[in-house]
Amino acid sequence: MLIGVLHLLPTGDPNYLDHAVRNAKRLEEAGVDAIIVENYYDTPFKPKADLPTAIAVAVAARDVVKTVSVPVGVNLLRNACRTAAIISQHVGGKFIRCNAYTDMVLSESGVLTPEAPYLRGIKVLADVHVKHGLTLYPPTLAEAVETATTRASPAAVVITGRKTGEPPDPVEVATARAHTDLPVLVGSGICFNTLYLLKIADGAIVGTCLKEGREVDLEKARRLVREAKSVLRPKRPLFL
Repeated sequence: MLIGVLHLLPTGDPNYLDHAVRNAKRLEEAGVDAIIVENYYDTPFKPKADLPTAIAVAVAARDVVKTVSVPVGVNLLRNACRTAAIISQHVGGKFIRCNAYTDMVLSESGVLTPEAPYLRGIKVLADVHVKHGLTLYPPTLAEAVETATTRASPAAVVITGRKTGEPPDPVEVATARAHTDLPVLVGSGICFNTLYLLKIADGAIVGTCLKEGREVDLEKARRLVREAKSVLRPKRPLFL
């Protein structure tokens, strides 16, 4: 499972929707299995997205769902998981990503508190020890994976490096696999030189490597998807 990230322009940009639809088409044409819509350029992030941001993401996600045939999800940064779930449900989305699902995370946006209690019945790609943050609890990756998958019910767990574009340590991906029966996705740093991680994981969420500037580079994306799928042999497929 390769999920392409659609990095939305900053909320209020006059090209917001045209950019979203254009890049969603390119992601689908490149061969990704699903697309996740994300307010990537709305930095600095609030812990919970404000109303204008939520409305903008909802409209963009609606237009993307109408445009492509692959499953579409929502990641509303920094940790507005409940709002993301509402948006996804109302526009025909299939899943969300949540940065602090069962973890408590100290981040540049403040302390992110667990959202899992409010997401019952939602298909969630759950980060554990998420990038751009210091996980306060659970203290170890193994404990975090076990907590996420035994005390809540995500669709998959997501393992990241320390920041966007940085891959996780292969040992961390293997640790996650050893402590859950759910699919394990690599959530950062997948590019041509890190495809070896897909020999361990069940899939990946890929954004930065598919782009040149703020646009999806179709030929680059096609090549990455092709090479990634030649490596990927998921033992625990993710069905969206």
